[in-house]
Amino acid sequence: MTKEVSSREDDIKREFNFATHSIISQVLRGVLVGIFAGLVVGIFRFLIEKIFHLVQDVYHRSQQSLLWLLALVFFYAFIVFLNARWVKSEKNIKGSGIPQVEAELKGLMSLSWWSVLWKKFVLGILAISSGLMLGREGPSIQLGAMSGKGVSKFLNLSAAEERALIASGAAAGLAAAFNAPIAGLLFVVEEVYRHFSRFFWVSTLAASLVANFVSLSMFGLTPVLDMPDNIPVMKLEQYWIYLVMGLLLGLSGYIYEKVILNIQQVYQFLGRLFRISEAYYPILAFALIIPIGYFLPHLLGGGNQLILSLTASHYTVGTLLLFFVLRFIWSMLSYGSGLPGGIFLPILALGSLLGGAMGAVCLQLGLISQEQFPIFIILGMSGYFGAISKAPLTAMILVTEMVGDIRNLMPLGLVTLTAYIIMDLLKGAPVYEAMLEKMLPDSIEDQGDTTLIEIPVSEKIAGRQVHELNLPDGVLITMNVHKGKTQTVNGSTRLYLGDTIYLVLKKTEIGKIKEELL
Repeated sequence: MTKEVSSREDDIKREFNFATHSIISQVLRGVLVGIFAGLVVGIFRFLIEKIFHLVQDVYHRSQQSLLWLLALVFFYAFIVFLNARWVKSEKNIKGSGIPQVEAELKGLMSLSWWSVLWKKFVLGILAISSGLMLGREGPSIQLGAMSGKGVSKFLNLSAAEERALIASGAAAGLAAAFNAPIAGLLFVVEEVYRHFSRFFWVSTLAASLVANFVSLSMFGLTPVLDMPDNIPVMKLEQYWIYLVMGLLLGLSGYIYEKVILNIQQVYQFLGRLFRISEAYYPILAFALIIPIGYFLPHLLGGGNQLILSLTASHYTVGTLLLFFVLRFIWSMLSYGSGLPGGIFLPILALGSLLGGAMGAVCLQLGLISQEQFPIFIILGMSGYFGAISKAPLTAMILVTEMVGDIRNLMPLGLVTLTAYIIMDLLKGAPVYEAMLEKMLPDSIEDQGDTTLIEIPVSEKIAGRQVHELNLPDGVLITMNVHKGKTQTVNGSTRLYLGDTIYLVLKKTEIGKIKEELL
């Protein structure tokens, strides 16, 4: 018992040292994570693209010979069998993986990094490349986070240092998946970590930049969604269109969230109807995707090919809305199956279709020119994702980095902010946070492990004394950084906006304390 107490005290001391040491070591650790995560996610992305093209080709060939379709059925059966076996031994490889990363950073879950890494890697490649409407970004973020955790285990780091590298890896995963390093950092701040902390931002930025460099070395400098250059800007008197667009995207985003959070109920009904256990739900997803692949193979996959095609193909409003409805339904069915795969890219694809439909309406009414049409695709992606994720800054920067054009930030900001406001007025929750709540049990086992966290003093607690804070028993505020100077803390210490406080607490209390103080 004495040895355990001594070990915990040593860990806390190491975390204090981590909080105050030079940023150089944080940068170096970020570089290590960036290299590891960049290679893992880069190979992951490369194999998905190659196998997906083969699957699309098989669907095209099946129109001449159904034997090719039979070959696909065997491929799908293999994925179903493998998924059932591996999920039984490692349930945390299911779905997107982003809620699991959030849970890890909140101290609510501890993932076996190697088990999750290699199983998610293999099964994610097979599931996402199969043609199901799943995105690579969620698994990429989880793969990056597990890469960061692996590096921390190799370096034998403390719990606080480990969380910093997990966050760094998550950002690196997104950066490598989409060639979007700044969006990777912002996503971790807005959606995963929930505040800007000195603990992680330096290593996270370093990891994102390095992972992006690795990805660019593999895939080239062309943006992931390379849009036409020199899109004419809208006149100021046309900006009301952006407000209407943001309103519609916010409403549609709310509907999306309600459906995605309840899609399991549909699968439970279908499972009872066809007497299929949860482990074999992917059978239903594959059975339903085959008709889409046979008749409309260009709609398959995460949706980046579809997004790129919208600028070159002059689809009618009806066609765009039909594509939206089909992808909406089948992306829900794909994600609800439980196979490794995300909703990130499918959301962007749905947003592009909605934006394209709105642009086509404006085009028919003579409100815009044909040259201005591509901007509606860009705005649709940003507004739709910004509303659903409730991470507007990430949405704006992500889309900007993906299309490689910074000139549309004003319209992006207006549409995304409007969509976000509508989502908030409708009481919509950040989708990944809502998924985490549904995933976790009602009670979390208290393992008793303590750690150090850093929290900026927010408007919620600014001006109050330490003794006025409503903190659970066992939570200790150890120091306060005021105007760059470290101070010891007692009950009468007053906290000011811009200060940073350091707390020692149980790992399972991290999420609750952040909600209380931020």
